[in-house]
Amino acid sequence: MFSSTIEIKGEKTVLDAYFSALEPEQDFETERASYVIKKAKGKLLIKVSAKDAIAFRAVSSSIAGLLAIVDRTVKLVKSGKGL
Repeated sequence: MFSSTIEIKGEKTVLDAYFSALEPEQDFETERASYVIKKAKGKLLIKVSAKDAIAFRAVSSSIAGLLAIVDRTVKLVKSGKGL
């Protein structure tokens, strides 16, 4: 079994953006892998679990991709060049 917890700290609005990006898949689960997101005081926790390394990498990469999109969007908005 492979598992990991990703912890993101930051401003509430930014954490809410990350949560919103991951929320549609919050109940994601296959026979081989799953993840759960949870809001905590001043942070967001993402618990990834998988039966094998390949499934773990696939889920982790998927999450990282969504987080990268949110990160770029937040930076654009803060710079005044976005939305």
